[in-house]
Amino acid sequence: MRYAGSVSTARSRRTITTLAVLALSLAGCPKRSGGSKPRVAVSIFPLYDAARRVAGDRLDVVLVLPPGRSEHSYDPTPREMTRIAGSQLALSVGLGMDEWLSRIVRNTGSEVRVVEIGPSLDPRAMTHEEVGEEAADEAREAQSDGGHEEEHHHGPKDPHFWLDPTRMARAADIMAREFSRIDPQGAASFEQRRAQFGREMTTLDTQIRARSERWSKRTIVTFHGSMGYYAERYRLTIAAVIEPFPGREPTARYITEVLAAVQRSHAAALFSEPQLDRHPAEVIAEQARLPLFEVDPVGGTPGRDSYERLLLSNTDAFERALR
Repeated sequence: MRYAGSVSTARSRRTITTLAVLALSLAGCPKRSGGSKPRVAVSIFPLYDAARRVAGDRLDVVLVLPPGRSEHSYDPTPREMTRIAGSQLALSVGLGMDEWLSRIVRNTGSEVRVVEIGPSLDPRAMTHEEVGEEAADEAREAQSDGGHEEEHHHGPKDPHFWLDPTRMARAADIMAREFSRIDPQGAASFEQRRAQFGREMTTLDTQIRARSERWSKRTIVTFHGSMGYYAERYRLTIAAVIEPFPGREPTARYITEVLAAVQRSHAAALFSEPQLDRHPAEVIAEQARLPLFEVDPVGGTPGRDSYERLLLSNTDAFERALR
């Protein structure tokens, strides 16, 4: 089964891509920005924040996904695409999360090395509760066909590794290595900044772990399968997700399944996400008579404008719900 809007979405993407390629051709696709700094395009904010901190002032690090937009349905405008023209390196999550990045950078006409970070970080397998039966069936069908869905469908591996600070420290290792390939003279600087970032991730992980150990409730319902790494790291249980397909409103049958899971598990709270329509979460929260909170898997907005602020903001939300 596919999204009802998959065909129209695909046509829209082809139209946008065509317009973007034309715009980039007219722009001339400069190879460098800011004079001599190599440009690096990064798909989502958490990776961007880590990348700019490891890069320092030696590279021009550009965020592709505008803050507040969903990584699950992103279609860039021609103007947005011109910002990454001339990139020499692109960093993506991979694991089916942000395939649009490869499509964007390759349509600029430049030779860009695209590095998918997620597959190198021992990605966890998503549980049945995190994807829902329908999503699991579609993932299995896509795999058996030897392909993948046009939309973002979660497969067996969870792409949201950045919600675990220890994996983000390992992601910075990959970034420093890749940055040294395009700027060998900056290798020592990248290594020094990578080490500093790693220490900051250790501090952040220790802080969140200390807080989470005081929570008396540990079972939650998330909006979609985005919080698995956080839950695994800090010993939370995800009883169900509200939208197994982000952006597609759950069916009445699926809502009934979620309500049954809430009752069985005695879940403490539900969580929505600011990038997606809150209405399905409100419906389930009302029927389940549970409080509804918000967590943000991507950030980049005021108050969540660094990686640490993003995770601490989410920790604040979990703490209000679970302590």
